[in-house]
Amino acid sequence: MIDHYLNLNRSFVGGISFNMAVNAKRCGADAVSLVSCVGADEGGRRVFDKLAQEGIDASHVAVLAGETARIDIQVLAQGERLFPPGGFHRHVLLDLRLDESDLAFIGQHDILAFLYDRSQPESPANRALEALDFDGRRVADFGDWADYAGDYDLLVSALDPLALAFISGNQATIDFLLPFSLGVDGLIVVTLGPDGSVALVDGTPLFQPAQVVPNPVDSTGCGDAFQAAFTVAYFSTGSVEQALRRGTARAAAVLQHYGATQ
Repeated sequence: MIDHYLNLNRSFVGGISFNMAVNAKRCGADAVSLVSCVGADEGGRRVFDKLAQEGIDASHVAVLAGETARIDIQVLAQGERLFPPGGFHRHVLLDLRLDESDLAFIGQHDILAFLYDRSQPESPANRALEALDFDGRRVADFGDWADYAGDYDLLVSALDPLALAFISGNQATIDFLLPFSLGVDGLIVVTLGPDGSVALVDGTPLFQPAQVVPNPVDSTGCGDAFQAAFTVAYFSTGSVEQALRRGTARAAAVLQHYGATQ
C-alpha cells in the first residue's frame, strides 16, 4: 500500500507484507517473493518500481482495476505515529483472491510469512493456510495483543502449525502465552515496542532490550523490520539470542528515517 504522511505531505510505499519482504531481502534472504495486489494507478507503479529495485519477485502481485491501498499516518514526537480514524483505505486489497497458480507458487518457497487476519474469514492468508500443501515453515504476525481481548483461545488455537509467531503486547501477553510455549513446536516472540522484545522458549522468557536511538524519527514499520530480521537470522543460524539482537538492530535502523523502507 501507500503510506501517506499527513504532516509531511509525502508518501512512501509500505504495508506490512511489503515491509516484511523488503527487510527480509536486505537482511540476507536468498530469494524473496511478494503475493499481493495493487491498483492500476501511480501507486501500483511505485510498488513495482520499488520491488524491482529491491530484487523481490513481483510475478504474483496482481494489478486490479481501482486504486492501490492507502493509509494515512501522522508522525508525533519521538517518532511515534498515529493512524487517524477513517484513514485506512483498502481499495483493491478487498478484491485480492488467490488462485491455484498463486498457491503453487507459494508452495515453491521454504518460508511463508503472513498476517493473521481474523477480521476477514476469506482473507488470502486463510485461503493459503487451508488449501496449500506446504512443507515449509509458516511465520505469522498476529498483530496487537489488545485486538484479542476476550478471545485469546482463537489466538492459541492458531499456534500449532507455526514455526514462528509474532505478537505485539505487554507483560500480560508474556504471562498468558508463556505456558503455551511448552506445548507448541514453534517459537513465540512478543514485541514490546520501546521496552524491547521477549522470545518464549519452552517455558522460559529470553529478554532483549530495545536499542537506544538518540533522535527517533518515525516508528512506522519498525515491527515489520524486527520480524523480518529475526526470521532470517533465526532460520539461518538457529540462535534465538542472535535473532533477537538482529531484529532489534534492524528496528532501530528503521526508526531513524521517515518511511518504513526508505
